[in-house]
Amino acid sequence: MQEVEQTSTLNPQIKDAAIKYVRKLFSQAGDSDLIRTLKKESFKHIYKKMIVEPDEFLPQPRPADVAPWDGMRPEGPRDFLKSKVVLPSLPQVLVEIQKVISDPDSSADDLAEIINKDPKLVAAILRLANSAMYSFRTEVDTPSRAVALLGFKQASSLALGTVSLSLFKRSSETQVLNIEKFWKHCIACGVIAQEIAKEAGYKDTERFFVGGMLHDIGLYVVFESNRSLALELSDYASKDDNSLYDAELDLLGFDHASLGGVIIKDWNFPKSLVLAAAGHHNPMIAKSDPDAGIIHVADFIARAMGYDLGLSSVLGVLDHEIYESFGLTSESFVNMIPEVQKLIEEIFEILNPA
Repeated sequence: MQEVEQTSTLNPQIKDAAIKYVRKLFSQAGDSDLIRTLKKESFKHIYKKMIVEPDEFLPQPRPADVAPWDGMRPEGPRDFLKSKVVLPSLPQVLVEIQKVISDPDSSADDLAEIINKDPKLVAAILRLANSAMYSFRTEVDTPSRAVALLGFKQASSLALGTVSLSLFKRSSETQVLNIEKFWKHCIACGVIAQEIAKEAGYKDTERFFVGGMLHDIGLYVVFESNRSLALELSDYASKDDNSLYDAELDLLGFDHASLGGVIIKDWNFPKSLVLAAAGHHNPMIAKSDPDAGIIHVADFIARAMGYDLGLSSVLGVLDHEIYESFGLTSESFVNMIPEVQKLIEEIFEILNPA
C-alpha cells in the first residue's frame, strides 16, 4: 500500500492488519492528495490502537437483554420525533442566550450578564478565551473581558455552543453510543471546521466551531432514544461494510443530519447551525452553503484522524469538489495536524463534562 509509510520497525502482522483496515475505512472516499495524506495519518492511529487497544477491533456481542428492532420505519424526521423520543431539555441560560442573539438591541454587557449567571459557563468561557484557540496577549479574567476581546457575535456563538454541548449526557452505561467518543468527535469536528474556515478566509469562525460541536445532535437523539434501533444500525453498518449514513438511509429512510437540522431549527438556533447540521451529509446543501460544506469536510477529517464514534468501519464519502473549494490542500493540512491535535485535546479537557 503506497499510501502508508513503510517502516522496518513495525510488526509485520499488525502492519498488514492496519493496512487492510485503512483500505476498508476509505473504501468509499475516492482518491486525491488529501485522501492519501489522511490515509497515512489514519494508519498511524490504527496501528497504535491495534497494539494498545486490540479489543476495540473485536466483534462486539449483541446484548442478550435487548429485543430486536421492530422494523417500523417512520415517514421522516418529523414522524420519528413524534414517537417515544425524549429530546434534551434546554437549560434556562441557553434560552436567555438565544434571546440575546435574536435581539438586535442586545449589547455585550447583556451577554456578559447572562454568562455570569452560570458558574460552569463562566469557567468554560474563560478557559476557552485563554486557550491556544485564541492566544490573546493578556489574560482574560472576566466574562465582560472575554466578550470585549472576542466580540459580541463570536462570544455569543461560543456561549451557545458551550452550553449546548452539555446537553449530550450519558443516559446509561449500557448505551450503544460511547458518549466520550461522541463528545471528542464533536469537539474535533468543531476545531477542524474553525481551522478550515480560517484557511478559507471566513470571518466569525466561531460559528463553524459551534456548527461542528452540534452537527451530530440527530445521531445522539437516534441512538439515545431507541437502543434496539441503535444496535440494528451499528450491526448493519459493520456487517455490510456500509457507512452509518448508508445504514440510516436503508433502515430509516432518512439520516441523522436531516433529523439534526429539524431539531436545531425547532430550538430556534441560528440558521447557520441548522444548515451545518442538516447539510453535512447532503452534497447539494454542502456545495451551496459554506457552513454545511466546511462541516462536511471537517466531520470526515475528524473521523479519519481517529476521532470517530466506533460505530462503523467505513468512513463514507468525502466530496472532493467541496473541500477543494475551500483551498484545503494536502500540504496545508499536514502543516495543520500537530497544532490541531493539541487544540482538540485542550478543548476537550476544557469542555469535558467529567
